[in-house]
This record gives sequence, structure tokens and C-alpha cells, in this order.
Amino acid sequence: MNGYLYDCFLVYFRPCSKRAVEHNCSLSECQDIKRNFPHVLDLGANSCNIARALTRPDPDPDPNKPDSTPLASRITHLTAVDSSSTLLHRDAKLPFNKDIDLTRQVVQDEEFLPFPVDTFDAVLSSLSLHWINNLPSVLSQINHVLKPDAPFIGVMFGGDTLFELRTSLQLAELERRGGVSPRVSPLADVRDMGGLLGKAGFKMLTVDVDDIIVDYPSTFALMTDLQAMGESSAVLGREMGGIQRDVLLASDAIYRELHGNEDGTIPATFRMIYMIGWKEGQGQPTPLPRGSGQVNIKEILEGGGIKTD
Repeated sequence: MNGYLYDCFLVYFRPCSKRAVEHNCSLSECQDIKRNFPHVLDLGANSCNIARALTRPDPDPDPNKPDSTPLASRITHLTAVDSSSTLLHRDAKLPFNKDIDLTRQVVQDEEFLPFPVDTFDAVLSSLSLHWINNLPSVLSQINHVLKPDAPFIGVMFGGDTLFELRTSLQLAELERRGGVSPRVSPLADVRDMGGLLGKAGFKMLTVDVDDIIVDYPSTFALMTDLQAMGESSAVLGREMGGIQRDVLLASDAIYRELHGNEDGTIPATFRMIYMIGWKEGQGQPTPLPRGSGQVNIKEILEGGGIKTD
């Protein structure tokens, strides 16, 4: 991922991760569950960006406890897995490796996790799950390798990511060639993730979404950045070969007309889906049975408040 999006990961995902691992949220209250994590899995580790982030001073400290101890101090061992050996070991000699007990493990296919049941105290995944073909299976495997009452914390591209580029290319190809070819990989929608996590066996789910908009001088600069990020389309049914020059020029013009900014730049939307799910465990808070509620949420939203005797 490029530098801008990596900084956005630090701003949005890392504070989210901190709150998630420190607070076990039920429907009625947040119970602090201070804990350390003996063994954590980083799934789709890329160049170990999560490990690097965990070794930095905490960007979201508790104001009542102004301690900037890196989150890595609460992790005994981190296992980072990826299918690319070159990428996984790219930053192996950088200083952050000395600040965290880290093992890099190359897997043949990230859709098949080679770990026994109840192995990890937490599983993290940063911007890799959108490349998974069988997402329900992988989520079930993540739940399988987690210990009871252990969290899965992830963030992935989804939904309307790059919708501006998608629509511009489709309109340009339709105009110039009379048809369209898939140019942007399909992505899961935020509305799907809660159901997928639930079917995989996770409890106490939290799914959130955030749009990060990056301005580029042109579609060509955007495509160059996507290629450098390793985020080019890999759809098997796509047309082989590069996009024709006249289609690219038409796409750039359509992009500017439909979505362009007043200063001449073009916006590119990256929709981030954040998810937290906990493997079921003994003593874990659970919601009350359906229909057992004694308070009408409509009355609360309309300002009625909660009536007590």
C-alpha cells in the first residue's frame, strides 16, 4: 500500500484495534478486560506493516493513563504469514524487527491456514481479505485457529472502493467499443460482512465503514499508484492485454466530468470496512433472548428516556 493509505491505516485501524482488544463490548455495557496476547497471527501480512505499527508509540493513549508504551509490549509473539516470500521479507532488516518477537511464515495459499485449532490469542488482518476468493471459508478457518474468547480484528477494501474509476472505465468502453470488460475486482459490501462473520461462528460483532478520499492529478496517476500498491485487477474473466489508448483518454475525460474537483484533481474513494468478532468462549457476555427486552427503543429515540420505578 502507498504511504498515504498506510498513514490512514495507522490513524483509523490501530486505534480501533487498541479499543477492541481492551474492551469486550456487550449490548448493554463495555467491560474492561485488560489482557496480553501470547501469540498473535497477522494474516496477509504484506511487508509486516502491522508489526511496524505495533512497535510505534501508542497514538490513542488513555488520558487517565498517559503511557505511550507500544502495543507490541502486550504481544509475546507475532506470526506474520503471506504468500509472497519477497514481500514478506522485504523489510526484515529494518529497526522495528528488533522491537517485536516476529516470525515470518510463507504459506502457499492464504485461503488455507496451516494451523491447528485454538492456536492464537488474536488474529489481525490489514487490507488483504479483499483478495480472498472464498471469504466464508477463510473466516471460518480464522475462527477455528483462535482460542476461545479471542478476537479477530480486520480491515479490508470493500463496497464502493474506486467507484469513480469503475464507472468511468465502463462508460468509456461502452462509448468506444460498444461493450464493457471487468477492470476492477469485485468487493464485498459492508452489509454482507456482519452476516459472514456470524455464519463463521463469531460473536459480539462490530462492523464499521469509513471512506478515505485521495486526490490525484489524473486517472493515469491513480492507475500507476494502484499498480505500485499491487492492487491491479486480477479478475480471471477480464480481457487480456492493456486498455486501449482511446479508452483511457475517454475514461480520464469522463472521470473529470462526473467526479472531478474544482482544482482540476480527481478524487479516488477507498472504502474501508472494519470488523471485530470474538470466538465464543466460556463466560463471554451474550445478548438477551429475542423478545425479552423491556424497553421500547422507539420511545428512547423520540426522547422518552428509560422509565424506572
